[in-house]
Amino acid sequence: MRRRLVVAELVAAVVSSMLAVVTIAWPQWIELMFHVDLDHGSGLLELLIVGVLIAVSLALSLAVRAERHRGGLLAKLD
Repeated sequence: MRRRLVVAELVAAVVSSMLAVVTIAWPQWIELMFHVDLDHGSGLLELLIVGVLIAVSLALSLAVRAERHRGGLLAKLD
């Protein structure tokens, strides 16, 4: 169970990091995918999304790091 949680946290951290990078590089993907422009072209929505994605990535990375320092599954990788 714990191994699955760590793997899920790692995958989610990578995915959220990748989405943050994509949103920084190409902010219009959100409007194109969902056919909605909630910020009317100001870019505020994209900025908020990038902030949330970075926060999620950091939180998940810290959770994996804490598991590793607790002597969890990834401790043997060093």
